[in-house]
Amino acid sequence: MNSIPSSPDSSAIRVVPQDRLWLGIGVIVVFVVWLFWDFFVQQGRFAINQQADWGHTLVIPFISGYFVWLNREQILSEPFKPAWAGLLVLVLGVGWYSLIALGPAAFKHHNLMGIGVALTIIGLSLLFFGWRPMRWLWFPLAYLIIFGQTLSDSALLRFTQFLQDIAAHGSYWGLTIFGYDMSKEGNTLRIHQGGEIIPVNIAEACSGMRMVVAFLALGVAMSYRGLDLWWQRVILVLCAFPTALFINVLRVMTLGVLATYDSGMADGDFHSMIGLLWLIPAFFIYLGIMWILRNLVMHEDAPEREEATEPLSIRFNSSVRRTFVIACIVLVGGGIGLQYAMQALNIYLRKSPVELRSSLANLPTKIDGWTMLQDIRLPETGVEELGTDVYMSRTYRSEEIEGNPIVHFHLAYYTGTIDMVPHVADRCMVAGGLEKRQSPINRPMPIETSSWAEDPEYTIDGSPFMVQTSQSWLTGEETLVRMPHGDFELRTTEFHDPKIPNSRIYAGYFFIANGRLTPEAGGVRILAYQPKDKYAYYCKVQFTISGGRDFTADQFVDVSTGFFEPLLKELMRCLPDWAEIQSGVVTNED
Repeated sequence: MNSIPSSPDSSAIRVVPQDRLWLGIGVIVVFVVWLFWDFFVQQGRFAINQQADWGHTLVIPFISGYFVWLNREQILSEPFKPAWAGLLVLVLGVGWYSLIALGPAAFKHHNLMGIGVALTIIGLSLLFFGWRPMRWLWFPLAYLIIFGQTLSDSALLRFTQFLQDIAAHGSYWGLTIFGYDMSKEGNTLRIHQGGEIIPVNIAEACSGMRMVVAFLALGVAMSYRGLDLWWQRVILVLCAFPTALFINVLRVMTLGVLATYDSGMADGDFHSMIGLLWLIPAFFIYLGIMWILRNLVMHEDAPEREEATEPLSIRFNSSVRRTFVIACIVLVGGGIGLQYAMQALNIYLRKSPVELRSSLANLPTKIDGWTMLQDIRLPETGVEELGTDVYMSRTYRSEEIEGNPIVHFHLAYYTGTIDMVPHVADRCMVAGGLEKRQSPINRPMPIETSSWAEDPEYTIDGSPFMVQTSQSWLTGEETLVRMPHGDFELRTTEFHDPKIPNSRIYAGYFFIANGRLTPEAGGVRILAYQPKDKYAYYCKVQFTISGGRDFTADQFVDVSTGFFEPLLKELMRCLPDWAEIQSGVVTNED
């Protein structure tokens, strides 16, 4: 990178011409994006596909850049003197990212990879600009790193549940004060009007989490720009929590009132529009809080800063060329090393989706003495909370078992998304108003496997796939269907309805992930997101049965097993054939 002298002491200080400066910046940016391409693609997908939650991450880099521009005179007042400690941080960032990328499936976490990106950006800043400018650069960098990336579902799960409870309680009491006849079951409000019950479900999307994160980002930006004293800034940032929660309660109350006129107003696009409209008064409330804080303390106006008489220029010491070359070597070397290691180890950071072979709706409505009573379609807020629109939810009744038990059978299919936390009965049934009698227990399902045979061609985890002959109930076609690998275990939880003390409600689930079985939600990540697997999918299989005080967990497992056994091969005809996917017979590229 050529440079020209800016002063008689040209051996120590150099001004880089703008064309070459922008070229150098562009080269560094290209190398950073190339190295962390998978992270940036995943972050972009979060921001675009979940705009209501994470769309603000797209503007955070511009806000950070604005903070740098505000302090440009102080930053550029002296020549940059690169700090070689930044090289250590840069290498650490590239190494950390590579370690997470090449490590086991349990480490594949968006925010863990984000730590590597953050360290790299900090290292580059310190390496090129030195310690002095970091007095003004640390805040824009921290703001970019903290608010510029999506927090994964697993990181937010417990906090989201807490916010759901606040939204449910607050809106319940608010609507009650306004004269509505209310009842609350878990996180579901019920408005009693004219002999009808109008439900308003406080889904995870309505928890207020999106508002808290957005208001924290807004509060930090406003406090940095608009307030002078540190305690004022701290108070304004902390006010993000009560402001967001208060506005969210008002939003839920608004949806409840509108639902009394038209139940469709509490769902779908109108539901999202109400949330966006409430952001406008929320913003003005926040401005009001900042105005109060500014006027709590009267202090003399700071003297106006004199504008620079000479145009600002970006000056480096004579080591800038060497710094640029070393930074490029580290970034390019790290990128090439990571790509080579991934190819050598056959590792895929981004998992490609794989489609179902047949729609879940094609599962039989009547099979071996069980008859479907109802095919349930979830409202749009329920689908948003579920995290997928590929699902099936039905109730079946037995015509042969004593007492004619009814099974609520639920399937949900997910593919490609690595940071998705499975939506399980342990959470959603409590949110629906039920109470746990005991913690979840994994119980074996006595699935009959005597008719299964070993696959002569394909293996999984060193063992042959097991196959079973299946005849399609729709077409009559007979084929061999590969069964999932592993032990059938049902993660079972006992609930009861507080309004019916003697009730016993059992819910149990397991997952089929990349051709394997696991009863644990955490096991999905280990099975479905193995580093060497190019594709990823999992299917949640869930059963719910209600009974009286004498209904036991063993009976629940037996009834669920008897119901599921004839459906298993039909389900496996719908799910992807993992053996064929691994062998390349099925590609299902985007």
